Amino acid sequence: MSLQRERMITMKKKAGLTLILTILCFLMSAFPAMAGEWHKTAEDQYQYIKDDGTKATGLLELKDGTYYLDDKGNRKTSYWLRYKGDWYFFGEDGQMVTDSWVDNYHVGSDGQMDKMR
Repeated sequence: MSLQRERMITMKKKAGLTLILTILCFLMSAFPAMAGEWHKTAEDQYQYIKDDGTKATGLLELKDGTYYLDDKGNRKTSYWLRYKGDWYFFGEDGQMVTDSWVDNYHVGSDGQMDKMR
């Protein structure tokens, strides 16, 4: 094979690789990662988008705490939830409150309202 032909093949490989990388970068910027993130809606609600791209609903346990999201996926704030016969409170940030007094009610370390206090 001639030197000129080898250079031509090398240039074509580089051009092809550059094209593939350009397309890949375009696709990555067109579809930003949405997994495992809070997103603010146009209605000023917060929703959690899971790894598969769907909205989380119900109780959501994350590293920083537990949250409750309604059937539309909206994070509930300053909200009492009755769950399996027990009461739990979610604060202004939407996180389950633990080891605190809420109004005249005490919630324990598990977030459950103490019935004996």
